[in-house]
Amino acid sequence: MAKPDFTLVRGGQINQSGDDRALFLKVFGGEVFTAFEENNVFGDKSMVRTIASGKSAQFPSIGGKVAYYHTPGEMSVGTPGNLTETILTIDDFLESASSIAEIDQAMTHFDYRAPFSREDGRAIARAYDMNIARVGIQAAQTTTSRFAGTGDIYEAKTVGKIWDVANSDTDAAVLKGALVKAATEFDEKDVPETDRNAFFKPAQYHLLAADNDIVNRDFGAAGDVINLRVPRLAGFSLVKTNNLPTEDVTGTYGGGKYDVDARNTVALIMHPNAVGTLKVRDLSVGMTGNDYKVTHNATLVTSRMLVGHGVLRPELAQVIRTGAPA
Repeated sequence: MAKPDFTLVRGGQINQSGDDRALFLKVFGGEVFTAFEENNVFGDKSMVRTIASGKSAQFPSIGGKVAYYHTPGEMSVGTPGNLTETILTIDDFLESASSIAEIDQAMTHFDYRAPFSREDGRAIARAYDMNIARVGIQAAQTTTSRFAGTGDIYEAKTVGKIWDVANSDTDAAVLKGALVKAATEFDEKDVPETDRNAFFKPAQYHLLAADNDIVNRDFGAAGDVINLRVPRLAGFSLVKTNNLPTEDVTGTYGGGKYDVDARNTVALIMHPNAVGTLKVRDLSVGMTGNDYKVTHNATLVTSRMLVGHGVLRPELAQVIRTGAPA
């Protein structure tokens, strides 16, 4: 007996033709991008440069120019200046992958796919953020001029700064005082007043946001104790993040490229130009027919980006900590 004809509707096809997985990749990809953007707070807080191809890029630094008075009739011959460069290199692919159950199950159970896609986006965002934060602390710990001690008039201003302030992790007034010191340091180094950021773990952010005296006196209507929200203090935009390192980080990518002793860290103070981010490929999601594993009844979906980070201008980074690590 012949089976009756029927039309099978495949929810992954575009207009019921072509690849029956096309739409699913786009849905999955959109969920990854959304999760990344929601969880990435350092993304626009470093100097980002994108190159079409290659393994590294040059970031030049110029300084040490001295003004002079010109004597009428004499030839203007110019004055010397210091020139150096920072080379940032690309890391291996930063990726997170998920094996998704066979397509028919994915079509029916959308909630099955969404948690994996969100976690892939979050995983990449966490790693991206942590690497920038680690490099920011490296910059603050820098004690040598980026002009290699060549006598530049700004030499004393081209190194990072560490503030060891006892109880800055538990006392809101003490932490506020440390932020004022950091703001003064930036002013004395001629750091632009715009785009200054202070990154805190939730405990220290909430410490400031829950202090009625600070909110009432320093924020007015902008502070919000009820919702534990505090936008700015001492000229800094306050950023809450779980990705600020507070431990001795060793064994990171590339033989320790992002290693840093961040113990006792309370806050990272940073201007975007302190850290450079070099991109060859931004976040992308990939799935091909060859990624379907018959033996596992699953499709491998890979989310990845090709980036690298490094210190550019150490003077634009500071760290507040409770004391030097033991």
